[in-house]
Amino acid sequence: MDIKKGISYIAIGFLFTLVNINLKLNSTTLNITPDFIGWILIFFAFDRLGHYTENKAYLKWIALILAILTGVIWVYGIMKPEFDIDIVKTIVSFVSVGYMFLLFNILEKIAKDHAPTFEKNISMLKIINLVLYIGFFVTAMLTTRDQQTFAMLAFVFGTATLISAIVTAVTLIRFGIAIEG
Repeated sequence: MDIKKGISYIAIGFLFTLVNINLKLNSTTLNITPDFIGWILIFFAFDRLGHYTENKAYLKWIALILAILTGVIWVYGIMKPEFDIDIVKTIVSFVSVGYMFLLFNILEKIAKDHAPTFEKNISMLKIINLVLYIGFFVTAMLTTRDQQTFAMLAFVFGTATLISAIVTAVTLIRFGIAIEG
């Protein structure tokens, strides 16, 4: 058990899963922070969290499944950008949001025992991330119905979500540093 290292893996994994930096090359968009790397890091973090993950092995394997699915989506985006897999992306996004909410529950318990000053921040970030991601996904999906209104809302939610993702990653990095050992 190496909780400190596990938290570091999760913090970096969150950066990859929550922040997307895209480069446009000719007609192809390349995400240079692919989600699958983040899910792999979260997968490897799981065994380092000790008794906090007891009876939650399903979360470890869901992280691996998400790594595989997001890896396939990433490759398809490069090799077959014309191929429409939006429904798969949407399902993966909603599963990711639910997963992160459950992971934050584990992080709250770790904070309570190892770095109590972070417990309230992690609890607050759990709710903020959930609300922002759901808001962003819903407004992005509704953009097809009312371009102007929902596009503006999606932009606002997207910007807030990006800021929240960065704050979350920084908070988790500081949390990992604060844990003794």
